[in-house]
Amino acid sequence: MTWYAIRLVLLALLLAGPARAEEPGVRVLDGDTIKIGKVNYRLHGIDAPEKAQRCQRDNLDWLCGQEAAAYLRGLIAGRPVSCTEMDRDRYGRVVAVCHSGGLDLNRAMVRAGLAWAYLAYSRDYEAAEWEAQLLGNGVWAGNVLAEPAWDWRRAQKQQNRRAKPANDNAGGSARIRG
Repeated sequence: MTWYAIRLVLLALLLAGPARAEEPGVRVLDGDTIKIGKVNYRLHGIDAPEKAQRCQRDNLDWLCGQEAAAYLRGLIAGRPVSCTEMDRDRYGRVVAVCHSGGLDLNRAMVRAGLAWAYLAYSRDYEAAEWEAQLLGNGVWAGNVLAEPAWDWRRAQKQQNRRAKPANDNAGGSARIRG
């Protein structure tokens, strides 16, 4: 009897496949994060410019982070999105490969040059990044100066640390002599 139960459980696991979410109500949070229902999905293997990030195009400010989010919004364009969970990140987001209308959204963002292949976590989109570089798409255009999102975030953290005033009075009290 237990062997039969084990086989049923194994069969159920095989048929279930990877965790998936599919819903038409999708909200783009930035160039590599979407929200389906109440769940945030971080696109696996890519890193798009942050929303507030600016790049340079022809020596002029280019809102590359906002353009990345707008491009992802256009790829979805009200169509249902299905996401296959790959992992969870330290912020609790589901890290996933997402598709809309038969299109791999992760790959499409990298091919458009509006996201980098996040090689620290995956090599899945390395070829798409080479293609974007060869074609001069997005951040790879010859006239563009763009800092990878991971470097930009690190610089922002360092800048924020330097901007905070040092607390010379860590103990909370001081005697004033006069």
